[in-house]
Amino acid sequence: MNIITTDEFAFRIPELPARYRANCSREWGLFVTGDTKKLTCSQAEKAGLTRGNFVEMALCWVSQKTLTFEPNYINEDFTEIWGIPVAGEMKDAFNEKCSELSTFLIHRQSKDKMAGLIEVFSREAFNQWVAEGMKGDANEYAIAKAAEVYFTKIFRFEMTLTEGSYGPYFFIQTTYREPNPERAFELAALQAAKEIYNAQNKGLGYCTDPRLEENHANSMATLAMPEDVQLLPAKNNKAMKSKA
Repeated sequence: MNIITTDEFAFRIPELPARYRANCSREWGLFVTGDTKKLTCSQAEKAGLTRGNFVEMALCWVSQKTLTFEPNYINEDFTEIWGIPVAGEMKDAFNEKCSELSTFLIHRQSKDKMAGLIEVFSREAFNQWVAEGMKGDANEYAIAKAAEVYFTKIFRFEMTLTEGSYGPYFFIQTTYREPNPERAFELAALQAAKEIYNAQNKGLGYCTDPRLEENHANSMATLAMPEDVQLLPAKNNKAMKSKA
């Protein structure tokens, strides 16, 4: 366990990632932790496995993954969010002066909504790059400007009810706001988030989940296979081996 301290505040970086799951089905619309597969929403709440319908975070790291969670998700694109909760039930589990690095995945509509928000940052950075005389590499400039936004804003991820072809369901709406100047904790969390970001860039792996990295590598390897190999049933493989 690593701990970042800033003034009177402390932020925990757990050895095992503090991973939450966004359950967007219409009966739920909540962040959850632990094994909830055989539980109803009310049972999960009674068991202390739910973490509310929103979280506000100092954002530390955002990455893209191709993952497989059979049977529903096969080689599907996800966005991995890492941040320090400053409001919501993920934060409420801790003393008012501390929090811990936490992570969850978003996909499909939730992922697209966040991508749209990031695109706004990219467009603003591009305009500023041109206004300043187009000095240096535009992509590097955009990354630097995006990092400035990350570490000066509080991001909110909130379950939002919508209607689809199969009925109502939830997606995660991403918004951001200025930190509350009267809450020193939020400013400290932003400072800690920047430290975590820099550490991740140096290869310390604070925002790395080995299980997801393996899942991602396996999914990418599957995508690289010829299509006929991907579709070959496992039982045929056994039959071929027995005849060899």
